Amino acid sequence: MRTNSLLRAPVIPKTRGIKTAHILLWIFGALLVIIGLLGYMAGDLQVPFLQSIADDVHAARAAAQNAGLPVSGEIQLFADGVPVMFWDGTVSAWFVSFVMNTAVIIMLIGLTLIFNAVMLKKQSWEDMKDLLCVEPALFFFLLFVYYPVIDLIRISVTDMRMLSDTTFEYAGFKNFKWLFAGTGSRYFLESLRITATYTFWELFITLVGGMLLALLFSRLNKLFNAMRTIVFMPKYIAVATSAVVFIWILNGRFGILNNALSAVGIQGPDWLNNGSTALTGILILTGWRVVGYAMMIYLSAMIGIPQDYYEAAAIDGADSISRFRYITLPMLAPTTLFLFVTTFIASMKVFQSVDVMTGGGPGRATNVLVQWVFNLSFQDFRVARAASVSVVFFAILLFCTILTMRWSNRAVNYDQ
Repeated sequence: MRTNSLLRAPVIPKTRGIKTAHILLWIFGALLVIIGLLGYMAGDLQVPFLQSIADDVHAARAAAQNAGLPVSGEIQLFADGVPVMFWDGTVSAWFVSFVMNTAVIIMLIGLTLIFNAVMLKKQSWEDMKDLLCVEPALFFFLLFVYYPVIDLIRISVTDMRMLSDTTFEYAGFKNFKWLFAGTGSRYFLESLRITATYTFWELFITLVGGMLLALLFSRLNKLFNAMRTIVFMPKYIAVATSAVVFIWILNGRFGILNNALSAVGIQGPDWLNNGSTALTGILILTGWRVVGYAMMIYLSAMIGIPQDYYEAAAIDGADSISRFRYITLPMLAPTTLFLFVTTFIASMKVFQSVDVMTGGGPGRATNVLVQWVFNLSFQDFRVARAASVSVVFFAILLFCTILTMRWSNRAVNYDQ
């Protein structure tokens, strides 16, 4: 039987325009990658054979800054001054400076063009429209999330300082040797211990306190809605603002907390100026902020548990404690995992409350890892050492997260 040709799906050949676009994307993409790579090698990497060009750019920038004018002049790209065909080998100093400043962006744009050229060859134009809608988000993540991690590793193997000039020397693993086998090891272990202590108690407050409050405020009426709103509201108050208020609340002489304790015959300590209680003072602020959020997450999960389970358990004679242990807790396992992972990562990266309330003090009593990185960078001006601490810290967070997710795949039943 002859098939009607009208019912066949038309085969649309690639037009000349698409082929031309494919070639142009390849050419411009490769050109931008080469230009960006050379700018990155001259600026950030300070490759020796491009050092003379970088020195000329730095001199042009300094002259422009002193004169209060834009970068001007020309730079000879070839040391021997040999012209290339009709070109004498000179380039505008402003252009070379611009390329060095934006080398990573130029390379990413070039790689994006090459990627589009490859995909344009393999799929239809309709599919390319969907891809083009996603690419801005991917470009954003590559530029502002993944590239900083890569550049952090580069800085960690240098001797870069905050107040030095634009040049630096590659130091290999000197900073990591200082961190693990030198004088920095003691401070690193101390900061890691303080961070782990803070993380443990924030996890405890979030998971246990949030679940207890969810059980307490589980009634769905107007009065309980208002009480839940009051408990949840601190989550939306800025950390810095809350920290300033709690500095006053925890003041040893005039604070509200100590005045309330003295009313019942308890002599409160100088919370933030005492090394043994400073971390506790920060945790008071943390608990006030995070417990309401955990309560709402747990409450929303509890509402989703089918009531048939509780009714069947009640018919079988199970009391409220047994129903909570054998029904509520297992059904809340995915929610608990979510809160555990997000709270763990956030608490390990705690900085704002510590910086505002204590600055890592008194002494080093609250010197968590991120605060130590900040102090190394902006007080000691040892950027390379701060980068090495950050790389190790990133590896610790990545390892703990992977370990937690692998454990959850075996211990948490998401079908529940």
